[in-house]
Amino acid sequence: MDEVVPIILGFIGGIVIWRKTVGRIRMPLSVLIVLVSGALATLLSGEYLESWVYVLLDIGEAIFGLVVGLAAARFSPSLRSRLKRARARP
Repeated sequence: MDEVVPIILGFIGGIVIWRKTVGRIRMPLSVLIVLVSGALATLLSGEYLESWVYVLLDIGEAIFGLVVGLAAARFSPSLRSRLKRARARP
């Protein structure tokens, strides 16, 4: 169950980054989101007590979640555009 947390945090971060930012700021924010969510997941689960290597694993999972979130936000039409298309139909 603890392995899902960084994926979900990365996924949410990816969606927020894609929808709320533009241009060159996306990359630094993506790196920040991945590092913070991976470290946070490791600290909250207590895995750091065994080994700090778990931070790297959680960062990898957060990267996966971020990429999936960015792709989901990029390829899914927004609610506003769906409403516009629905209203345009006779």
